[in-house]
Amino acid sequence: MKQISVLIKPASSLCNLRCRYCFYADVSQNREISSQGIMSEETAEKLVECLAADLEENGIANISFQGGEPTVAGIGFFRRFAKLTDRHPGLRINWSIQTNATLLDEEFAQFFKERNFLVGVSLDGYQRIHDQNRYDAEKKSVFFRVLKAIDLLEDHGVEYNILTVVTRELAKHPEALFDFYKNRRFRYIQLIPCLPELDGSDPAGLALTPAEYAFFYNTFFDAWQKHLLKGGQMSVNLFENIAGMILGKAPYQCGMLGRCTQQFVIEGNGDVYPCDFYCLDEWKLGNVRDCSFEEMRNSANGKRFPDTSECRKEPCTDCRYINVCHGGCRRQNVCWLNDTYCGYQKVLDHIVPRIADMLAERIGK
Repeated sequence: MKQISVLIKPASSLCNLRCRYCFYADVSQNREISSQGIMSEETAEKLVECLAADLEENGIANISFQGGEPTVAGIGFFRRFAKLTDRHPGLRINWSIQTNATLLDEEFAQFFKERNFLVGVSLDGYQRIHDQNRYDAEKKSVFFRVLKAIDLLEDHGVEYNILTVVTRELAKHPEALFDFYKNRRFRYIQLIPCLPELDGSDPAGLALTPAEYAFFYNTFFDAWQKHLLKGGQMSVNLFENIAGMILGKAPYQCGMLGRCTQQFVIEGNGDVYPCDFYCLDEWKLGNVRDCSFEEMRNSANGKRFPDTSECRKEPCTDCRYINVCHGGCRRQNVCWLNDTYCGYQKVLDHIVPRIADMLAERIGK
């Protein structure tokens, strides 16, 4: 292989926070063993050996860490893991991590800078919304701890994105969210629609409906466009992906083309799954101790990984964008598509012409 992307869960589903909408807490509770604990050095060593063996010379390994909360594994784990990769000088590595940032300190920040990490920081906008859904085990606010960690990353010159889960409540206030980002001078934003649980239930009433999805993104886009036209700068993942697609580029955001691709999600014990949403016993591909990534890709589960044709519903039958999204990701589209209405279609109707005009003006200059 010329390139392999892995999403490693070094602390499995362990986390120091108790976020109300945590999808991985829901996923892990649907497994026979909910948490595999902290990854051992032996498993980490085998994982790195598998990457080196499956990659061609000078191949690229995109190594991401997630959880639970990956930093629960401690800075020592990450330093040891990085040194394991140093044994294979032919590996070219892109490092990234998604974190709630509450455990970050000087040592973590220095390490991220040394290894050129891209850090995704989970921050649900301004304090009132953030505190509603993201708090510690004692239900105490962690908002200012996150802001302090962001300042620490900036002080060390570490690249970071802000990751915000858009809940039903936050979707009512897109302009307030945008103003918060603008006032904090955040440059890179990833907006993540809040999903219902695996069984389709939404006991906390946090998941977006298709109409809420359309209202939020369209209103947020209008504020974003005004900001850019006035000379402001802010990258928003959905809008950047759509702009790239208009220019003929493949989106980097998973699921936007309605095709499932294997991500190689690696649990704390080395078990491998094809997707973060499907780290379930019935979708296990294998274990890094026993087989190669190529063997797991071609395993029975790898070959039968979800058929996204099941995603399509009535609004898809005559949709002008069907050859773009193909119904979308089967796990994520539940927040924008129902039997009678597609919020994503409404978003594309609103923003595609405007982004096309912006691109045309930029190219004309």
